[in-house]
Amino acid sequence: MPPAETLGIYSGAAAETRTVLTFKVGDDVVQKLLPEGWTVAPIAQGPAKGANLSIVFAERLATVDPSGKAAGGEEATVILSVPARKADETAFAIVAAYSDAATAPGFYKVGKPAKVSLERAVRVTNLSGKVEETWSVAGEAGERIDFRIGYERLQPGRAQFDSRNVSAADGQVRRTYRIDQGLVVLASTPNGVDKTTGLTFRATGGLPGTLFDGSQQLVSAVSLPWYSRQLYVPASQ
Repeated sequence: MPPAETLGIYSGAAAETRTVLTFKVGDDVVQKLLPEGWTVAPIAQGPAKGANLSIVFAERLATVDPSGKAAGGEEATVILSVPARKADETAFAIVAAYSDAATAPGFYKVGKPAKVSLERAVRVTNLSGKVEETWSVAGEAGERIDFRIGYERLQPGRAQFDSRNVSAADGQVRRTYRIDQGLVVLASTPNGVDKTTGLTFRATGGLPGTLFDGSQQLVSAVSLPWYSRQLYVPASQ
């Protein structure tokens, strides 16, 4: 990875636990959501190969500001993003984020007020364990997302990389993350993997209802038992 100082101005850090689903939907549907000059660029490799839409179920554990002071407590957020390209630049375009009304519209200007609920049950015997997660989103504008998944707790692989995000509402709003995460692939259609039990997903109303109209195809499901990131913004921003 390049030196951190080349990423922009350091603006804090966050630690989360995440579960991520990726889907294949119509390119024309998600293209309409992107900022000017950006085009859909489906994920090219890995367990989510071919996906053009992701939905992140994130439980934020801690956030600190650039000086290291606490800058926010626990929060559950559900984030929709589209992998995109502009010339030689690639990024995830954040198209919507559902969380507590106090945080909307948020940094990316696409935050939607919603009640986000998470129930996680972990059962461990000696070195083996099982996890069940149930998420529900009830947006103030009538959006509804319900997701449930069960899986065995497995040894995660560690990955460290940089990732860039751009706001779908304003292409000038960008942020780069330096990420350290643990990854467990729970399901991957390209790789012929399915270690889940009782996976159900349903979305209705507003943008979720438009994107998930029944024609979507699930590409992958992954667990990120730890997701730590440092945040950087361009000097011009």
